[in-house]
Amino acid sequence: MLLDARQIERVSGKARIILLAIEDITERREIENGLEKARKELASTKIAEDEAREYAESMINTVREPLIVLDQDLRVVTASRSFYSVFKVNPEETMGQLIYDLGNKQWDIPKLRDLLETILPQKATFDNYEVEHDFTTIGRRIMLLNARQIERVSGKERIILLAIEDITERREIETGLEKAHEELTELATELKRSARVKSEFLANMSHELRTPLNSINGFSEVLYDEIFGPLNEKQKKYVNNVLTSGKHLLLLINQILDMAKVEAGKMKLTLSHIPLKSLISEIALLVEDMASKRHLQMALEVAEDLPDIEADELKVKEILYNLLSNAVKFSPEYSKIGLRACRKGTEIEVIVWDTGIGIATENMGKIFEGFFRVDTPYSRLSEGTGLGLPLSKNMVELHGGEFSVESEGLDMGTTVRFTLPIVSEKAV
Repeated sequence: MLLDARQIERVSGKARIILLAIEDITERREIENGLEKARKELASTKIAEDEAREYAESMINTVREPLIVLDQDLRVVTASRSFYSVFKVNPEETMGQLIYDLGNKQWDIPKLRDLLETILPQKATFDNYEVEHDFTTIGRRIMLLNARQIERVSGKERIILLAIEDITERREIETGLEKAHEELTELATELKRSARVKSEFLANMSHELRTPLNSINGFSEVLYDEIFGPLNEKQKKYVNNVLTSGKHLLLLINQILDMAKVEAGKMKLTLSHIPLKSLISEIALLVEDMASKRHLQMALEVAEDLPDIEADELKVKEILYNLLSNAVKFSPEYSKIGLRACRKGTEIEVIVWDTGIGIATENMGKIFEGFFRVDTPYSRLSEGTGLGLPLSKNMVELHGGEFSVESEGLDMGTTVRFTLPIVSEKAV
């Protein structure tokens, strides 16, 4: 209740009275309170909207790529700092403008119109739409566009967020990579063709040389064995020189032919049951004469229970001969070489070692290249093509084994390890 009291004098002036007015203002207070609450809610909503707007604009300005916000009429509501920076424009010529009128109408593209004008009605999106254009301020560029619909805080109005990414440099890199890939593919094709031609040439030349050389070696052996009559000491020495050189030349030709087969992917295996222990003894006996001429001690450590293997016998012989003869050739006189063979799980491990010239660290990556030879006084004095090691590695790997070479440096010796699969010990 609202009370209002006043003093009133009588007409006679001798006595005074008090007039008390009482008014019920309950409904008015309720209306006033409701209005005040509504005012506060509106103020709170206004603050929330302002805060939301500031937050959204802060987020937009934080993004590295250009962003613009469009209203329902596709006019620019706001744009990120990076948009102004990338396109070299200012807010005055951007805000409130229809997107199709920006710059030199760079976005006025029929396909882009269709995409943008379906976003709000259909709640659609679009991704990775490319625009290549000669922009007035930044020249010819390739832009990647992505767009989404976003509802305002009030929920009554929807807007479009348009993200723009300059992918010009990326496209140039991709184009460069594609061109480089094409060039590398062409180069690889040419290299394969050249390798094939070289392999065919080596194979043909080796065949042409090997045929007459076999005849020379055959006749030399006949002469050396004095089948056609006796030879004096000098004649026998010369015939032996011819035979020795012929056999060495035939070995080199065979290595070149094998290398050509490896490079052409034509080397095949003829597998058979091999008693490896006796095979090692056989090859060691062949190399022993070479070793004795250089006064080398050769140590053989072959496990008594060394099992047989399923392998190509001729190629295993060649591997063993290559490695042991290398150990002899690259070791100084009166030094030691050796071979160890034992079982390692499901494999045979063979180690050929020497105390010779070793391999320099910088040459370790080259030793499996065809025709590479370490340049040392020993290598200059010894014969060879540099094919023994790469051929041996290829033949081991063709069997499914592993091949490695270790050396701590020059004059520190060399250790070669290789493995070969084991055949069942019950095999006949």
